[in-house]
Amino acid sequence: MIAADELVRRVRRLVNEAEDDAALSLISEDTRSIDAHIMRLLPQAVALAQRNKGDGVGCVNPRSMDPQDAVITDNGDGGGAVALPADYVSLVSLQLDGWRRPCGELFPATSGEAIAQAGRYTRAGVCRPVAVEGVGAGGERVALLYPLPGGATLKHLVYEATFDAAQGLAGGTAVLEDAVAYYCAALLYSVFERGDMAASQMSVATALCNGKSVERS
Repeated sequence: MIAADELVRRVRRLVNEAEDDAALSLISEDTRSIDAHIMRLLPQAVALAQRNKGDGVGCVNPRSMDPQDAVITDNGDGGGAVALPADYVSLVSLQLDGWRRPCGELFPATSGEAIAQAGRYTRAGVCRPVAVEGVGAGGERVALLYPLPGGATLKHLVYEATFDAAQGLAGGTAVLEDAVAYYCAALLYSVFERGDMAASQMSVATALCNGKSVERS
């Protein structure tokens, strides 16, 4: 885990190094003001890394749900449902006891995979289970789980989460951690209307998210 304070230092270091030869420097700004801006921008930076990362690059801020906290409800259609955590962004892996393999994707409700679950003969089985986005009775986000073996419980649910300063940046790869820092630096430059520097830092961050080798500042 990387604490929020360490992320702030990383971003400030990126900005300081990039500003060495810049005509207009942010270094002269009050440090506490810069740090406050960075802290406010970190959730956006994490979200950008999560949205832009390529396949096979890894996860950004993964969290695990405690199986003991999960309540699996029977939908009466051969499937079940589990409420997703409040900080849920995207699925990494979800598996019920009784499934022979986990799900690595939460399909949209309008997808072909979701529509197939309405048919008795097209519905998923334990060898190739399916998870679908849904909304619970109380308006909460849920994962609809197909099939639902009798008495099934949650084996694991790993997901990418929104950024919480109190928890810092959890897990993930060093490359994606760097991408978060570069995205945050880009956003900071945008706040100070430095479009050229913002574009440069954004370009590095996006390249890192796609597993490309880049020369970093």
